[in-house]
Amino acid sequence: MAMKQANAAQKQWMKDIADACQYGVIGALYGEEYEQCNNWQLHHVKGRSFKHNKTPIGHWLVLPVPFELHDVSSNHSLNVTHHKNSFTEEFGMQTELMGELIGLMSAMGFYNMPPDDVIDAIEDLNA
Repeated sequence: MAMKQANAAQKQWMKDIADACQYGVIGALYGEEYEQCNNWQLHHVKGRSFKHNKTPIGHWLVLPVPFELHDVSSNHSLNVTHHKNSFTEEFGMQTELMGELIGLMSAMGFYNMPPDDVIDAIEDLNA
């Protein structure tokens, strides 16, 4: 089965996340060590096609993650791709990070947030 492509609003959300990274969200999410991080990737926490309670949230539940903490080629001990438990022990649950990201971006005042049903579905997860 083919993966559903992101719609225009979801694509804009991912672009907005990328834009917000220039305002220090990487350091705010992952700590002082990553404040100057310019090399990061978008991480689809549960995969692009994930739904929770019939609400499609896969293209919304996206975190910017420093390259070394996400890329499949990285051997970092906190890499979320290879060592999810170590990553969450260090940085917190990915849904909590998503809540922080939404809060940071909302406070900036110039990004549209995901729809309320999407935010509710994300908050209902334990990931």
